Amino acid sequence: MPSKIIEALIQELLNFKPGAPLLHYITHARFPNFKGLEPGSRIEFPFPLTALVGANGIGKSSVLHALQGMPDGETTAKFWFSTAMDPISTKVQDPPRYIYGHWHQTYKDVVETRKARIYSKKRDYEYWEPTKVTKGDDMLPMPEKPYARKDKDRWNPVQKTVVYMNMKVIIGAFDRTFNFGTSTEQIAAKHAEMRAGARKLKSVIDRNASSWMLGGGRERVFENRLLTDEELAQVSKILGRPYQSAQYIKHSLYPEQKGGDISVVFDRGFKYSEAFAGSGEIAIVTLVVRIISAPKYSLVLLDEPETSLHPGAQRELLIFLLSEIKKKHLQIVISTHSFDFIQDLPPNALKVFEDNGTGKTRVLNECSPFIALNRLGKTLGDKKRIYVEDPLAKAVVERAMEGLDLGEQSALEIVVAPGGANGIVCKQIPTHITAESDCYVFLDGDQRVVQSFTDPASLAPLDHRKLEDLIFNEMGCRPQFPLNGGNDVKGNAKDKVTHQLAYLGWVRLRLDYLPQKCPDAILLSPPERKGLVTSEDFKKALHNKIGHGQTAEGFLGVVRYLLAALPDGNADLSAVRATLKRWLAVPS
Repeated sequence: MPSKIIEALIQELLNFKPGAPLLHYITHARFPNFKGLEPGSRIEFPFPLTALVGANGIGKSSVLHALQGMPDGETTAKFWFSTAMDPISTKVQDPPRYIYGHWHQTYKDVVETRKARIYSKKRDYEYWEPTKVTKGDDMLPMPEKPYARKDKDRWNPVQKTVVYMNMKVIIGAFDRTFNFGTSTEQIAAKHAEMRAGARKLKSVIDRNASSWMLGGGRERVFENRLLTDEELAQVSKILGRPYQSAQYIKHSLYPEQKGGDISVVFDRGFKYSEAFAGSGEIAIVTLVVRIISAPKYSLVLLDEPETSLHPGAQRELLIFLLSEIKKKHLQIVISTHSFDFIQDLPPNALKVFEDNGTGKTRVLNECSPFIALNRLGKTLGDKKRIYVEDPLAKAVVERAMEGLDLGEQSALEIVVAPGGANGIVCKQIPTHITAESDCYVFLDGDQRVVQSFTDPASLAPLDHRKLEDLIFNEMGCRPQFPLNGGNDVKGNAKDKVTHQLAYLGWVRLRLDYLPQKCPDAILLSPPERKGLVTSEDFKKALHNKIGHGQTAEGFLGVVRYLLAALPDGNADLSAVRATLKRWLAVPS
């Protein structure tokens, strides 16, 4: 079910465009000189949820930091500043900088803003400021007419709220104090500090206090409330636990915290504090609270949101993020190592970061989830299984696979199905539908009856009476469906229609044909095919070409040799490869 919900949300969001309805949307970012990125790196954001994928230390967080500093009032110096250990060299002609495109609602087009690092010896601090348009950075030309947010020689930064969360470091007040507070060598002193903070926190909770002023008149309680029904429902859904309530307290009642620790008291029929909660619970409460409260059109940046979440929770979190984009037209960028996050996203939403061989990071702007997974050095456990009619067809499909990325190859498994074409379409496909197997079928070209199958969604209820004949006319067979049985004639007829519609939908998505009448024809050159008509003609010609008297194993060995001699750009192999890529994009 989560995959279907994700697929439906993605289909809706594919229609979202800058300006309609994504206002103040950042469309792209270029990095002429920024940290470890390859000079001139460019990242496109065509889909409102973007996933940055790559090994640790490759630059994903650096890009999030750049994005955080792009809007008006924000600065990249918050995360990247010069120190004695890590000095930043700033040259007048080539300063650290980035250029980003953003949609301008009045101009009705994308404009570019350039931000560069400036260091002031006078004021002894560094900052990033918008600079004038520069020809050397190939920036978009400025219009002469006046527009809002436009100066004479530059576009001012986009006005957009930023929500940045590094999920690796979001922990509760108890864990923060226990692990990072003072007196680490003196356990008794540490415990005394924590007990004192806990007494204050309990008093705040018991009194439902909204304020606690300590010495110096400084406020120590910043928020104390129950999660709203919406927040609680989302937390329960993501974590898969039925919370009755959760009290959320943002405070600095524990030692050495001036900003705001998070404490949560959960109620699931029994109450417990964040001291006994899992780290995933605190992280998700924090994430849900901040995203639900984010204004419309906000830029949300999440560093490894999968931290401490099991795969099912990761999928539910993805649904929440996509739903919030749909509702509030957010732009979300995440860095992740999780296949559960990326497997259903469109290829242009995935940005793969990899070493370019010279110690710099290059960015691939579009790839399949399987390529991204391979770049992470992981392999997929459950493969997409593709059934073919015979070993020769298997050899052809496997040769076409060689033109795919290694990650995509590792996601596929080619299997010879017993029973031939008739057994596959009449008996096996209905079984696969019932079992919800993630499998696909390649039949020989001579099995093709029509160029494309009827879309079941286009059929009116009155057409359902003709479904059996329709399937026969398009497939050349009458599939055998596992009906409920019994004497309920109307019920059985309705059940059969349900199976027939599902069958039509399945073959439209998961069945295709080899480009020639049979795989044998693919191994013959155009002159060798001349005058041949039937599959038997092609099979006989291939046997004559290879030579008679071969064992089955020897015959296949010669076939593989002939296939290896075909160029990767061979039209038939390219057609097979295109189908494989289409199937790789089908959600599991």
